[in-house]
Amino acid sequence: MALINDALSSLLGSGERWDWFEHIHPASFRGVPFAVVSAEGVFGRRQAVHEYPYRNTAWVEDLGRGTRKLTIRGFIVHNSLAYDAPDVITQRDSLVAACETEGPGTLIHPTLGELTVSVPDGGLRVLESVDNGRSFEFTLTVIESGLKVFAITGSTQATSLVQANWLRTGLMAATKFIAMVKGEIRSVTQTIKTLRNTAAFWGNMVKSTANEVTNLSNVLKSTFGSARYGRYNKGTVGGGVSGSTGAVNRTADTDNYAGLVNQKMAQAVTGRAELLALTATFEGVASVDAFPVDARAIIDAVISFSGSVEEKIRMLETLASYRNTTFYATSGENAVANGATILLCVLSAGALAATAANYDPSSYDDAILMLNRVCDTLDEVLLMAADAGDDDDYLNLLQTRDALVNAYTQKGAVLSSLTQVVMPTSLPALVLANRMYQDGARGDELVQSVGPRHPAFMPTKFKALRK
Repeated sequence: MALINDALSSLLGSGERWDWFEHIHPASFRGVPFAVVSAEGVFGRRQAVHEYPYRNTAWVEDLGRGTRKLTIRGFIVHNSLAYDAPDVITQRDSLVAACETEGPGTLIHPTLGELTVSVPDGGLRVLESVDNGRSFEFTLTVIESGLKVFAITGSTQATSLVQANWLRTGLMAATKFIAMVKGEIRSVTQTIKTLRNTAAFWGNMVKSTANEVTNLSNVLKSTFGSARYGRYNKGTVGGGVSGSTGAVNRTADTDNYAGLVNQKMAQAVTGRAELLALTATFEGVASVDAFPVDARAIIDAVISFSGSVEEKIRMLETLASYRNTTFYATSGENAVANGATILLCVLSAGALAATAANYDPSSYDDAILMLNRVCDTLDEVLLMAADAGDDDDYLNLLQTRDALVNAYTQKGAVLSSLTQVVMPTSLPALVLANRMYQDGARGDELVQSVGPRHPAFMPTKFKALRK
């Protein structure tokens, strides 16, 4: 025995021992105590196994930590020495009531401690027998539960993520541009001249495209609804119908039509004047630090216009396509001009993604077309930044692009796709709506999405929502 004790001491150590019994917690569920004989737990990670033809191995996709399932085998007894409790019948009734109570409860596990768990259907099994007498055995199966927290799946949250990425992209691009230009400066006067030349070319593009966004017709079309002011209007005043979902907007009409028109005209004129003033300031830039600040002010003014989202997207798409083709004699001037071009394109492309995130597609197909259109512009700017070795702008803009794709995935998930409709003869929109959707009230939706010359004579071949 002495040899055996010495061997155990050499393996396990001597001196103070860790007593596992001192670390056992008194077990209970929702305050109902009980004794535990054994406990079993199931742990792991959720996996999605993807198997492919002619491949000997599968690709296992990790989906996060698996749900923890615990099984406790215990008993309740009358006049227990392990815990204080009333008679065994009352203990059983209390345990059953605790398991049938709605919502998660607190379980004190003997070794895991305090847990928030839920009891599934059939989770408590009680065994009563003559042999056990005043002791009832039971098996309790529980599932660990937590708060109601989910991943970002809503289009609103995804859109806000695009905005956050755009803000970070604009800030980082401006900071990097200032550091780069100050590192390339050989002559302050020549550097400012180069920046002004770049600002002049880009400013001319701003002026030429500003007419589309501040056009009075576009501003009014995005203000008034189709129900009261015609099918070519996409606003809310006066009510309208969505061509994507058929949802009817019953916004009240204005009591002062002339006053509202004058207000929108004033906003358009004021917005254009503000944009022209910002452009003039930008073209006369007097310092390196002011260049990205003035450029960002122009981009912010475009985003805040009261015009339609489509026109803003078209304008920012044009501004992001700017390329500086001016020849410069020195490498320093070329570096400054290229850096300024990348800055302007990154700012325009980031703002384009942020604006496109607020676009309301008319169908699943429209969402795909708009996403591809915006991503093509972003990819061109990403390629420009990558060719210039501008890693920071590339990574920030790439994250903005990924957030935009995620936002449009959420938008498209709730939209119906388009289908080709062919009719032998021209029919009124009301008849077609009743035939296609069994709902005559969706006639205005068809008119809004198809755009016929007259609602009574729909074309014989067109695309409409599948359902």
